[in-house]
Amino acid sequence: MAFKVNGESVADAMLAAETESLLARFRQLSPEQRAQFGFQDGSMEQRAHEWARENVIERILMRQEALRDAEPIPEETLEQAEEAMYKRFGGREKFAESGMTPETIRAEAEATVKLDRLLGRITSRVKAPKTSDVAARYRHEKERWQTGEQVHAAHIVKHINEQVSEEEARKAIDEAKAEIEGGATFEEVADKASDCPGNGGDLGWFGRGKMVDEFENVVFAMEPGHVSDVFRSVFGFHIAKLLEIRPSTHLPLSEVKGQIELELKREAENKAVEAFVDKLREKAVIEDAVPA
Repeated sequence: MAFKVNGESVADAMLAAETESLLARFRQLSPEQRAQFGFQDGSMEQRAHEWARENVIERILMRQEALRDAEPIPEETLEQAEEAMYKRFGGREKFAESGMTPETIRAEAEATVKLDRLLGRITSRVKAPKTSDVAARYRHEKERWQTGEQVHAAHIVKHINEQVSEEEARKAIDEAKAEIEGGATFEEVADKASDCPGNGGDLGWFGRGKMVDEFENVVFAMEPGHVSDVFRSVFGFHIAKLLEIRPSTHLPLSEVKGQIELELKREAENKAVEAFVDKLREKAVIEDAVPA
């Protein structure tokens, strides 16, 4: 036993599983991110253990509070919750192999539904963000709503792979280029000759960072309506056509208002849940295991 929460024993395995889950996430952090968290040599494991303990305590407190709910749960709702749990196991057969009983699943389903109801009651008290708060967040994060230059382009590509040599791909792309220079439209040649046919080779709108560097360096240096020379990328040989340019712009508040409102609402809901858990924590009796 790791410890007790209001008399309920917490198994070592539960704490160990939560610790390992946190460690797995910590290990994916970059050195810069680890520094932000204050992780030093050997401290990551200790921090993971401490946070895991708090996470487990908070989950148990919320579960205990949820189970105090005596309101009946419709059978259909319970069955839906059970089906969701079976799916997480990979189906009823996998569940049967786990050794858990249908009674255990029913109890877990009931606890899940009651916890959802509890969270719903807590967050339902949160009011929609004020217009002034939305405007303030917009001003504070103004750079976030700056969109970079975007281009609308099309391409013809001949891939180099195990079946097609560099010489063969180059010969095919040169023939496509010659057709365009001979009067054929870019779209016709793209649909006929490209290894990515359809829609006249149209790639739609995109900004920097969406395509490989070799492609972006060519397209972002072009003028609308122009067709590039043949160029090489890691995928093979290309010909690009720039259709339109959309300059860098600042999205107006009217376009991002809904997104900001949703973010502020979620932040307020999270704070409401945290405050509720803090109150439960103040009244909770946490007993550490006594070494044998």
